[in-house]
Parts: sequence; C-alpha cells; structure tokens
Amino acid sequence: MGIQALSLRSVCRWGTRAGSVVALGAVLASAAVADIKIGVLMPLSGKGASYGKHQEIAMNMAIEQLAKTGIKGEKLQIIAYDTRGENTEAINLTRKLIHNDKVLMIVGPFFSGECEVAFPIAVQGKTPIVTASSAKPGIAAKNRPWAFRNALTSDLMNGPLVDAWLKRHSIKSVVILTDVKDAFTKIDGTAIFPAVLKARNVQILDNVSFSTGDIDFAAQVKAANPDVIVIAGLYNEGGNIAREIRKQGLKQPIIGALGMAEPRFLEIAGPASDGAMVVMPFWPDNPEAKVAAWVGEYRKRANRPPGNTDALMFDTLFMAKMCIEQTGVTNKPEDLAADRERIRSCLEKLKDYPGIVGPITFSAEGDAQLKPTVLLGGGGKWQAVRD
Repeated sequence: MGIQALSLRSVCRWGTRAGSVVALGAVLASAAVADIKIGVLMPLSGKGASYGKHQEIAMNMAIEQLAKTGIKGEKLQIIAYDTRGENTEAINLTRKLIHNDKVLMIVGPFFSGECEVAFPIAVQGKTPIVTASSAKPGIAAKNRPWAFRNALTSDLMNGPLVDAWLKRHSIKSVVILTDVKDAFTKIDGTAIFPAVLKARNVQILDNVSFSTGDIDFAAQVKAANPDVIVIAGLYNEGGNIAREIRKQGLKQPIIGALGMAEPRFLEIAGPASDGAMVVMPFWPDNPEAKVAAWVGEYRKRANRPPGNTDALMFDTLFMAKMCIEQTGVTNKPEDLAADRERIRSCLEKLKDYPGIVGPITFSAEGDAQLKPTVLLGGGGKWQAVRD
C-alpha cells in the first residue's frame, strides 16, 4: 500500500492554534484509515517560519521517497502542526499528537525553548520525540529516555569553529552580541561561546544583548570594537547585524552561532556575509554522490540550497521508518504503548545510521553524534573550511 504524500492534495494537517486544525487542501477519503501516524511540529508562521517552510520541503521529499516502498507495506499519515515557534503552542500540540492523534512518535519541535517545554510532555506520555534542530546542550539529557536530538549541540561545534577562526586571524579580544530571547542563542552567547573563548585565552570585552524580532541594531554594533565580533543569533537578526556592522565601517571578522548557518543568512546579509564563519553538521556542497543528488533535488523544489535542519528532518523520518520496520511494531491500537517503546529502544541503540548529514549515532544523553563542518561565507555561498 502507498504512503500519503504531503502536498496540496495531502491528508496532513497544520494547526493554526492549539485548539483549531485546518486541512491543507482536499482530504483524501482514505485519510481516516491511514495506518501509520507520525507527528511533526515545526514553525510554519511566526518567528523562524523560513526554517519550518524549508523543513517542509525536506519532509515532502522523504514522504515521496517512502511512497515507493511504504513502511511495513502500509500507509503513512504525517500529522503536522504549526507551532509558530511559541512554547505554549508546542506544549498543547505535543499533548494533542500524543493523546488525540495517537501518533507512534513525534518529530520536532524546532526551537530549543519549545523543546524544553514539549519534551517533558512526551516523557509523561511515554512517546518518543526527536527534534531535528534544537542545539541547546542538555535538553535531551534532562528528558531521558524518551527525548532525542538529531542535531549537534553547540558545545560540540563552537570549539572547532573558534579554532578554525584563530588559524586565520590574530585574535586577542572579542565582543559577543547575544539574542537573549531565544533559548539556544542565549545559552550560546552567555555560556558556550564564553567558555570556548576563555579556554583559548581570548578576552571578552563585552556581551551586548538584543532580542529576536529586533530590527534596529545600530546601538549594539556601535558598542562593538574588538578584534572580532561574535553574533549569537538566528539567521534573520544575524544577517541584519552583519549588515549593520559593515554599514558602520567596522572591518572585524564575524563568526556566528548555528542559527546563522543557513542560506537565508547569506541572502539577508548580502556582501556583509563575505568572510563570516559558522559551523554546522551538514554542508550542502558536499561532493559525495548521495548528498549531491539529494541537494540537487531539494534545489529544484526550493530554488535554494538546503540548510542543516532540512537534511536532519529528512534523515529523522527515514530513521523512523527503519525503527518501525525492524522492531516488530504492529500499529494496532491496543499495542500503541508497546510500539512507542519499541521505537524508543531502537533510537536509543542507533549506531552509524547512514544519513544525508553523515553517520548518525545517539549518545547515552540522547544527542546525535555528528561531525561538524566549519563554513566560510563568500559570494553568497558557504564553503567548507578544510584545514
């Protein structure tokens, strides 16, 4: 039997608010008897909507490929809701997926702040939940054994980023600009980056705060005049800060948090992105045949290269397929609790899964073990730093 693909003819549903659901296009008659349910939480509106909309493309690609083989030869129903990047929505929609929709597992939510409040709900509901994006350290570890993070935490990425940076520049001092509203960027700017820099004898002159949604960064940038500027922000604010830095005539090199390691940052920052350095587990220009083919297909659909979280979304859905097929999941209503436990146990034991981002193994803390790639902006593209 086939899999219900996500498209304008999809059976998948997007929640506009916790209490209301709208169908995306016409509902197929067979939707009510779709055999295998997987929930997805992503921001399709509000802050970070670009992240969610591009993850949606990767999700469609996965569903269409799964249609060729099925999952256990049965239908798949992806039940996807828009959290709008808001914690309250993440809480309510996680509960809905677990108790109303009765999904086998949940992929998402996107932001670290959402995960901090949604993961405990999944633990209470004994439902496996896997974020394909959150990078704040410790979130999965606090919610074992049901929570997983198919993403690399910033504490494992910022060290290689700063080391690569130090090889290119004589750095004695930095100023950090930190988005204190977003949970991931706040911890990155106030704890992770400072620890990495201090361990390498780099002096932090100041830590200047801003918030997600800010549009004027003139005052923050004016306060920054070190050897290098660190931006702990997401792609939108990070791109605008980079532009403001160059507008004010500052020539210092820029490094950024994982949230800036997206094609959208390059678009927003424009020429100001040249020379900026970031780090992420996925490099879209990787010449490996499997990766190049996947990226090529993504480009056709999105008219832009995929980002880190897009590849992680794709890989997470295929890991779900593997676990459902290899662990004896029956998908019978009376076996829902046992099926969820089978999937959880499978993810816990996952080792060297051959993903688009590379081999994936989960640690005892529930975090994916991935190899970070340092990227350098230039000419509107990210290039891998190989030395």
